[in-house]
Amino acid sequence: MNSNKFFELAKENGINDCELVYTKNNSLSISLFHREISNYSISNSSKLEARGIFNNKAGFCSTENIDSSSFNYLINGIKETAKLIETNEEPIIFKGSEKYYKKNVFSKALEAWDVNDILAKLHKLEDKLRDCDPRVSEVTVDFSKDETETVFKNSFGLNLKQKNNSFLVVASLVMKVDEEVKDDYSFVLSSNPDDFNIDLLVEQVKEKVSAKFNGKTIKNGKYKTVLKRNVVSSFIKAICDSLSAEEIQKHSSHLEGKLHQKVFSSKLTVKDLPLNKNLFFKYFDDEGVATYNKTLIKNGVIETYLYNLTTAKKDNTVSTGNASGRGSRIGISFLNLFVSNGKSSLNDLFNKIKNGVYITSIQGLHAGLNSNSGDFSLQAEGFLIEDGKITSPLTLITVSGNLFKLFNEIIAVGNDSETSFSAVTSPSIAFKNIMVSAS
Repeated sequence: MNSNKFFELAKENGINDCELVYTKNNSLSISLFHREISNYSISNSSKLEARGIFNNKAGFCSTENIDSSSFNYLINGIKETAKLIETNEEPIIFKGSEKYYKKNVFSKALEAWDVNDILAKLHKLEDKLRDCDPRVSEVTVDFSKDETETVFKNSFGLNLKQKNNSFLVVASLVMKVDEEVKDDYSFVLSSNPDDFNIDLLVEQVKEKVSAKFNGKTIKNGKYKTVLKRNVVSSFIKAICDSLSAEEIQKHSSHLEGKLHQKVFSSKLTVKDLPLNKNLFFKYFDDEGVATYNKTLIKNGVIETYLYNLTTAKKDNTVSTGNASGRGSRIGISFLNLFVSNGKSSLNDLFNKIKNGVYITSIQGLHAGLNSNSGDFSLQAEGFLIEDGKITSPLTLITVSGNLFKLFNEIIAVGNDSETSFSAVTSPSIAFKNIMVSAS
C-alpha cells in the first residue's frame, strides 16, 4: 500500500490534512455439536479507512475493495461526507505524540497452533463435557481465533503499527433433572495455547450448572451482597462510561462536576492500563494519540475524565488517549480497565457479610440501567448466603438500586480478579445492601 501516493492525491484534491488506516483481520471459527463440526469457517478481511479535512470539515470514507481505484474512491468519499457536516467544531488531524510505548504482544505460539491439534482438543473437551455428569442433556463447544493488524498513517508522517492475536474457547453445558433444566458456560480467553486446560474448563462449567438445581425463592428486601467479579465488571464499565468527557460536556453524566471529589467508597480504585501487556494492550488510540496508564478513580476520588482530541480542546486540556471508533465523529472509551484487588478471598467476603446473597450474573444492563441517574433494575441469578456459606440457589430474582450509591457502600474487595470479554479486569466485591425481589 503506497500511502504516500494517497496523501499526494488527497492534497491535489484540496485535502491537506488526512489519515489512512489499514486493518487486516484473519479469523478461524469452529463449533461442535453432537460430536460433529457444526461450523468451520475461515475469514480473511482487509479494510482501508480514510479521514481528512476538506473546506474545514472532517470527511470520512472506508472500503473493503482494495485495488488501484481505492484511493480515488476514498478521497471522493471524504469530500462528499465533509459537505454533509453541519457542526462548527474544528476538525483535528493529530500530528503525533512525542513518544509511543510500543510492545510486542503478538503470540507466535498462537499463530503456529496447528488446526488439527485445536480440533483434537475441542473433540476431547466435548467428550469430557458429555461424560462429566449423568444429568447432562446438551453440550456445545465454540472456538475462535483472531489475528488483527492495524497500520495508522497520516499526512504529517505519523506511521504506527500494531499486531494482536487471541483465542476464545467457550464450553456450554445443559443439565436436566425431571422437568428442571439449567445451563451455563465457562471460557478461556488468552493468547497462550497452553492456557487451554480441558479438565479445568469441564470442572468449572459442571460446578456452575450443578449448583443451580433446587432453587428457592427469597423474600423481597434489602440484603448484604457479594457481586461476582463478572457482575462487578459490568457495573464498573457503566461507571467508567460516565467518565467520558463527551457525556460530561453534553450534561448527560451523573459525574459532571465531580472531578477530584470523593464519589465512591475509599475501597474502590479503578485504572485504565492500556500499556499493560495483556490481550487488550494498545499503544495508540483511534486518533493516533499515544496511550498511557492512568488512574480514573483513586480511593473513591475521581482523578480524571476521559478525552479525545475534540473534547480535550473544548476543556483546554490534552487528550487522554481514549479516542474510540473511526468516522467523521470519533467517540471516547476506556481501553483496558483494572479494578484494584483487595485482600479478601471469595470465602472471606462471604464470611464478612454472614447472611445475604451472592449475585453471579445479571441480564439486560443496557435496558435496565439509567446511565445518567445510575438507577438500575435487572434480572439476576445467584445464591443465598447463610452463616458465611453459599447454601441455596435463588430462582427468578431481580436486583435493583442505584449504581453510584452501591459503589459508595463497599464492605470489602476480593482478590479473585478475572478479565472479561469487555476489557475489564475485576475481583468480586461485598456491598452493604442491594434490593432483591422475586421476578
